Amino acid sequence: MSQILIAVFGLATLIITARAVGPAAVGVLALVDAYVQVLDRLCRLEPWQAVIKYGSDALTEDDAQRFGHLVKLSVVIDIVGGLLAGTVAILLAPFLAPLIGLPEDNGSSYLVLVAIGLFLSLRPTGIAVLRIHDRFDLLAISDMVVAGLRLIGTIIVFLLDLGLWAFLALMLMHQVLTGLVAFFIALRELRRRGVKAFMPLKLRTALKQNPGFLRFLWNSNFNVVLRQSTQRLDVLVVGALLDVTSVGFYQVGKRIMTNIVRIGGPIRQVLYPEMTRLWSAREHGHFWKLVRYTSFLMFGFSLAISVPLAWKMPDLAVLLFGAEFEGAAPVMTILMFAAVIYLGGLSLNPTLLSMGLDRALVRTTMVATGVFAVSFVPLLFVLGIEGVALSHVIFNIVWTTGCILAIRSYLAPQ
Repeated sequence: MSQILIAVFGLATLIITARAVGPAAVGVLALVDAYVQVLDRLCRLEPWQAVIKYGSDALTEDDAQRFGHLVKLSVVIDIVGGLLAGTVAILLAPFLAPLIGLPEDNGSSYLVLVAIGLFLSLRPTGIAVLRIHDRFDLLAISDMVVAGLRLIGTIIVFLLDLGLWAFLALMLMHQVLTGLVAFFIALRELRRRGVKAFMPLKLRTALKQNPGFLRFLWNSNFNVVLRQSTQRLDVLVVGALLDVTSVGFYQVGKRIMTNIVRIGGPIRQVLYPEMTRLWSAREHGHFWKLVRYTSFLMFGFSLAISVPLAWKMPDLAVLLFGAEFEGAAPVMTILMFAAVIYLGGLSLNPTLLSMGLDRALVRTTMVATGVFAVSFVPLLFVLGIEGVALSHVIFNIVWTTGCILAIRSYLAPQ
């Protein structure tokens, strides 16, 4: 329920923003967000998946101190990564702002303002602690509150007609709250479970107790970095090769896709820890039943919703965002079906990680990203912004197929 509310809040925020500033300014906001997020993913490794994998063993053995070492390691990784990402984003802003299509006068200032939030992101550690202790409720509530606060701020900015800078300030506020709220909730959960003074613990001990942690950290993040390059870097390329209005059309389509994908958020959050436990316990029958059930349910449900929406997408675009956004309808439709394919393969990422096939996951994502990169620019020049959207469909088809083949290849000798 919370994920549905977050999706509703996010869509309402986008609708109000679009009606307040129009397609071109929506494009500017999308470029700023994409720039900050790309630099964040390129410069910072998120440790939550590795902490869950190795922390599950520690908690199973009732070794609270070993788990405390992992939390300390996770916090340090978050802090160092945030400092690196924020510094690089601010230093590169004056050089890259005009190249990605932002205004020459204020473009770099837009980027610097929002990039400040990168210094304050401890969310991955918060995610790890809350998910490993099955406190998905606390994580969901915190995300819902942050999304609600951004919506309230957007309404105020709209009513007072405060302009683009106010929407950028809201973006910074959202990033800071997202980066810190989950972490402080996780600290309270740790204290409740008897894990308190973990910061004085030694990093060397954490790495010694968890051999393979750094390799898993890199592989699990490398996969995410490649996926993010298709979800964020594409916005920057569109800004560089087309114009901010095209970016605005593309952004509303992507946000529609994101909100459809959010339907699977609660399921994805539960899947990875549960699948890790099933595979470790060698309960393979239950494991594969969970994979099949989740895949067919998510694909069928999302397809049933998307087909009727596709028929009315032009009217829906005007109704939601205004007459200026009618041209975004084809992009919205294509990206909606890209989301359907993604949801159909929702369980594949946690399946491969639970089986220890993180290398296969990286290889699969590299191949899909390569296909995306090769098709992206030609499709852009031939079909325009709709071609960019189509490249997401191609990526998801290739990635889903590759994951299935990797699993079949692993199981074949057995």
